[in-house]
Amino acid sequence: MITEIAESTIRKYNMTNRSESLLCCLSGGADSTALLLCLHELEYSVEACHINHCLRGEESDRDQRFCEELCERLGIKLTVRRLDVKGYCAEKGVSIEEGARILRYGVFEELGCDKIATAHTLNDCIETAVFNLARGTGLTGLASIPPVRGKIIRPLIEVSRAEIEDYLRSRGQEWVTDSTNLTDEHTRNRIRHYIFPELTRINPSLEKTMRGTLENLREDSRLIKRLAEEFYGSAARDGGLDCEALLGAERALTGRAVRRLVTESGIECSRETALRILTLCADGKGKLTLGHGRYAEVKKGLLRITRERLPCPAAELKAVIGKENLFLGKRVSLKILGNSGEVANIHENLTKNAADYGKIKGDIVIRNRRAGDRVKLRGRGFTSEVKKLLQSRFSTDERGRAVILADSEGVIFVEGFGFAERVAADGTSKTLLFCKIS
Repeated sequence: MITEIAESTIRKYNMTNRSESLLCCLSGGADSTALLLCLHELEYSVEACHINHCLRGEESDRDQRFCEELCERLGIKLTVRRLDVKGYCAEKGVSIEEGARILRYGVFEELGCDKIATAHTLNDCIETAVFNLARGTGLTGLASIPPVRGKIIRPLIEVSRAEIEDYLRSRGQEWVTDSTNLTDEHTRNRIRHYIFPELTRINPSLEKTMRGTLENLREDSRLIKRLAEEFYGSAARDGGLDCEALLGAERALTGRAVRRLVTESGIECSRETALRILTLCADGKGKLTLGHGRYAEVKKGLLRITRERLPCPAAELKAVIGKENLFLGKRVSLKILGNSGEVANIHENLTKNAADYGKIKGDIVIRNRRAGDRVKLRGRGFTSEVKKLLQSRFSTDERGRAVILADSEGVIFVEGFGFAERVAADGTSKTLLFCKIS
């Protein structure tokens, strides 16, 4: 019975307990339907979420109706979201599969349950292992889908698809089928339709065998991961890795340490790249271009990931009052507070962070620093170079993105420092301008 396997899997991997709230990701297919029934029968505190990706017309609506009727019959709370996946993917330039995943998990997180339960099965794990093997992978890829990843849990990960369908039939429970799973358009479908049956002919007990094999691989992967983390901690020094430690350790540990150092800088690192970096360590000096303005550099026995210092290009836009202005990844909101009666009641501490809108000359522009920018800040009896102000407050990488407000006569605001003396609000101000940056 799959309820017994699921309960055992939950305990084995310490997935959850009955004091936590679970969100079941419900598509209406056999796997997720079985997951919902199983968690319900095991008396966990479970609610469900169905995402209508609006990609398959009436079939998508049919799946939604199925989930609504199922949850109503079981007395389980259901949240339904309809998402414009195509529009999102066109805007972001990502694939339909990737865009749907990003949007879907965004909704799951938003609902705020303690754990998110997905219906990945043993068959999904086998297919993923074959897929990873065909592309080239290491131990982690062969270990396939992890039972737990953060707050995401997979209680059915040791249950076969055949066992799931038998369970649903024993309950007299129907399910819906996504027609795209019946085509050979996607690689995973071809693995499912052709490679999996061939493997089963070679080994009729494939599912049972792979259940044990995957568990062994996960155990080995966890052990090596723990050893790699310990090694990384021992080799880390001054923001990099000690080359002597890297060269003296096992390749299984050094490769993982190098890949971790690179990926933490925001760059993907293949096995081949890690090997080239280790060659740098053996040479004792040199640089390797990683892309996106980053380098692996060995100097004085230390491997570091360095960044190319590129000047931030000039950026400028006309400010829109009362709306959120997007500028170099920041949100700049400018708000005006109305009449003199309102202003008179504002506490003095607030006026220190406000400008007198009537003193501003011409349009307000949002921009980054320009050569020669100077400003006399409120409360200071001298004029400062904006360049030196930013150097005292921001890192090298952030200075080019610091927000400057200017009118026709020059700088009126510097992020982190406030407004200039010449536009500062005082007791005579009739209209105040506030600036918020997030």
